[in-house]
Amino acid sequence: MTPLPDQITGERIDRLMTVEIRPLSGGLPPGYVVPMYSVCRAYHGEPLSSLAARRLRETLAKDDVVFIATGAGTPPKLPNGETDGPVGAAVLARALMLGFGVRTVMVTEDAHAAPVDAVARVVSDELTGHPPITTECFPLGLPCGQQFADELMEKYRPRVVIFVERDGPNREGFFHGVRGDCRHPDDVGHVYLLADLARKAGALTIGIGDGGNEVGFGAVRDEITAAHPYGGRSHAGHPSGVVTITATDVVVSASVSNWGAYGVAAALASQMNQPDLLHSQCTEHALIQATVNAGARDGATSKAEVAVDGIEWQGHTAFVGLLRSIVSISR
Repeated sequence: MTPLPDQITGERIDRLMTVEIRPLSGGLPPGYVVPMYSVCRAYHGEPLSSLAARRLRETLAKDDVVFIATGAGTPPKLPNGETDGPVGAAVLARALMLGFGVRTVMVTEDAHAAPVDAVARVVSDELTGHPPITTECFPLGLPCGQQFADELMEKYRPRVVIFVERDGPNREGFFHGVRGDCRHPDDVGHVYLLADLARKAGALTIGIGDGGNEVGFGAVRDEITAAHPYGGRSHAGHPSGVVTITATDVVVSASVSNWGAYGVAAALASQMNQPDLLHSQCTEHALIQATVNAGARDGATSKAEVAVDGIEWQGHTAFVGLLRSIVSISR
């Protein structure tokens, strides 16, 4: 059977968003990107970017509410979070606002609020005539988080909840970075709770990540753990390791979480024949710069540089340029 155009474009986008350009030492573990993607691809059976885009098109209508949750990293290295996550969340918010006329709510916690607010302003300033992006911040700890999650779901009743580079807990309830560093539940906003509440309410959930510790990978956690270059081990000794138990309806695995979000935006741009749903290279630089100005740091190096996951901003703008080329010839 001849593949459909959307599948062909999805394959191209997926291949691009899983090109590994991680530092060979000192940063995120190399050699993990393609095996992790392969696990998720086998689970879903089709290109991840085009699958997520199709599910969004099947679900969303004008004036629907979409939650986009993001924010990763803790003190002392990442006191205001990292540049990977907020930028991708903003790119998806922009695409969904332009494509469907939805209202978007960025969800994070107080420590990550400044970079998230910064990228929300960049998008809102660009999309004059659309409702501004709202930001909501989870309190720390599980009891307060449970109450806040219930309140958010009741207040907004979202049709879609998307997670971009947002950690979820392991079986013991602890949060980890991909390298095994442990974060106590009392020191984290339990944003992942929205995934389970949304699924119970019949809302679509999408998880986008690059390490397996992020919300979304719970459905394939055993396979992701087996593929992990460090064996998925927790430095705190938790038997279940670093991979989260929190699942989503669709999980998108990419070399950089931002790139996974861009991939979904690109697939939407192609499927809807609206190339400008994908942001420009100029906007890409502005978004990364905005997060750094607001206190975010590169998650691979912990440096306050205009970079993401050890890749300088020029690499990311080039990536956006290639995605735009794929979209431009997809019809």
